[in-house]
Amino acid sequence: MAKGTTAKTGGTSKIRFIMVEAEIADGDIGQITQAIQNALKTSSPVTTQRIAGPSVKAVAREAEIDADDEVEEAEVVEIETPVRAPRPKVQRAAKPAPEVLELDMTSGTSLASYVHGANPKSNNKRFLLIAAWFKEHRETPAVTAAHIYTGFRTLKWPVNIPDFAQPLRDLKFAKYMTAPEKGHYAINHLGIAEVEAMLSGGD
Repeated sequence: MAKGTTAKTGGTSKIRFIMVEAEIADGDIGQITQAIQNALKTSSPVTTQRIAGPSVKAVAREAEIDADDEVEEAEVVEIETPVRAPRPKVQRAAKPAPEVLELDMTSGTSLASYVHGANPKSNNKRFLLIAAWFKEHRETPAVTAAHIYTGFRTLKWPVNIPDFAQPLRDLKFAKYMTAPEKGHYAINHLGIAEVEAMLSGGD
């Protein structure tokens, strides 16, 4: 038996030709015929629906972008903190040296003989020695920076002191001197004790 079917699909023709040869009993011819007709029926084409979605390339590209994003997020950003340059030390200009007073430094107990044997190791102690000599041998209980400067020059001690009034202020702060008036400093009993210790061979 032969049967041809023609189907038009998109402007084209499709022909299917089937030939069957079989020896069958007379009672089975109807079933065989029905089976052949069912087989010849054009089956409904299976419609494949493509779900719109990202292509493999697009997915791969997104993966690359995500990977880049993760790298960028994990990137450590170093922030340089500006380092301030140290301020230059400002050196105070040395004040003018005090004047040399016209005083008797040699009669009676001279200043040189008074400090002989003492070994002052600081300018503050030298200041105390000169102040004590003025108090005890020149009836000058309160001295100024000029008195001390005159004593340094008499004894030929180094005078490279930027401010001759500063050690007097320091001694006042340490309670070895008092300031009865501005610019005048009087050695007290604590200062005298320090001087006696130096004159007896102590430091």
